[in-house]
Amino acid sequence: MNKYFIISIPLLLFLFISCSIQTKRVELKHFPIDDLNGMVTQSGIQVDKAVSSDGKGSIKIEAAGPAAIPLFIIDDVRIDDTQLMYEAKVKSESLNGQAYLEMWCVFNDEGEYFSRGFDSAIAGTTGWQTIKTVFLLKKNEMPDQIKLNVVVNGVGTVWIDDIHLSKL
Repeated sequence: MNKYFIISIPLLLFLFISCSIQTKRVELKHFPIDDLNGMVTQSGIQVDKAVSSDGKGSIKIEAAGPAAIPLFIIDDVRIDDTQLMYEAKVKSESLNGQAYLEMWCVFNDEGEYFSRGFDSAIAGTTGWQTIKTVFLLKKNEMPDQIKLNVVVNGVGTVWIDDIHLSKL
């Protein structure tokens, strides 16, 4: 019996330490999307108070064709050596095509690079879903600007709400 007890203590200690080292998500920006304040695009979109993931309103996009809709430009987040995650709640109706999130990181001396969330894209008619895209920043790669877009690659209606920018 003592042999099993001696073996189980280090195992339990290892499990406890492993669980406490998990990567923690740290929110950098939150945009609840209750109005158009601070949004880059002011035309072609509208606030929809009747359809919302949190009951306070969302942005409704009625796409007549493919479009990338710039939502926010962030220039006060200076970080490197991390993963940036842009996520939002999105819903669609009669979307013939796909909608997904797109994040651009602008490096003044090196250009612009993007990440697109193809793996969590929505299509057709859906309820509220959380979709995301991730951008890996290496050590000493610090963006001067971060641009958050939603891309509608088709025809239909898309709502977007509750946007978060986090680091992992």
